[in-house]
Amino acid sequence: MNRSFASWIAANPGAAVFVTALLGLLPLIGLGFAFFLPGAVPALVALTRGPRFGVTVALGASILLAIAMMVIGRPAPVGLIYAAWVLGPPLALGVLLARTGSLTLCLQVAVLAGAVMVVLLHATLGDPERFWAPFVRDLAQEMQRHGLEMDLAEDGFVEAMARTLWGWVTTLTVVLAMCALFLARWWESLPERRGEFGAEFQRLRLGIALGALAAVAIVASMLTDQPLVDDLARLFLGALMIVGLAAAHRLKAEGRLNGTWLWVIYLLLVFAAPLMVAALAGWGFVDNWLRSQRAAQSA
Repeated sequence: MNRSFASWIAANPGAAVFVTALLGLLPLIGLGFAFFLPGAVPALVALTRGPRFGVTVALGASILLAIAMMVIGRPAPVGLIYAAWVLGPPLALGVLLARTGSLTLCLQVAVLAGAVMVVLLHATLGDPERFWAPFVRDLAQEMQRHGLEMDLAEDGFVEAMARTLWGWVTTLTVVLAMCALFLARWWESLPERRGEFGAEFQRLRLGIALGALAAVAIVASMLTDQPLVDDLARLFLGALMIVGLAAAHRLKAEGRLNGTWLWVIYLLLVFAAPLMVAALAGWGFVDNWLRSQRAAQSA
């Protein structure tokens, strides 16, 4: 079914516009896990038909999402901003992958772009707590009106959330964009190159430079109390988590890890996310460092 769907989408950019818009509506009706799905479609079209077709699909879907926002009583610009967030990064990475053929390079570029975005946000908009506090306070009060018991003065929810939002938004953007790219690349490989995506995914790494920068950011985050450093650490933890997942899949493909453990890993990512993200990030850091060293020595 996935093979037929991928072939149909790649061959029908017009239909891809409507599929992208429909997938983009899923998170708006409560299916938060589906945030990465809409971006996979224009990325797939960019991989199979070229960047121009991918951009056309993304633009068409953005217009439909803006119209959908107007129908439910939201301003059209909200739909366009939402579309730019869920479609733009995966499309850009899809174009990069089509030109380079390297998932590793796409991950490295995504992490670098995320780091630059975090730095620019802190440099241009200043203290994140001051910037986000009014919005978060309004959100918390809305949650209270819907029955969620929360003492805003004692819980420190507003300050804690506002302080970390730039980092969480950036990390989520990078992780969702990479997930959309992975799905698009898998779809692309199904018709004629089944299994190729798995081999590419298992080779993912950040490289020596980004790996060292990740270590510095994470250690500095533990030793200091700087919002910018904390946000960079969150971004690198997300990237290393992906590398750790790639390492787990590689061990499974080599027969050194039982498939049941992969299910356990993904279940723990859902039900014990903080612990599992930290564990996978640690695994990803070690795996990235060892493989990057071997690659440098053999070059």
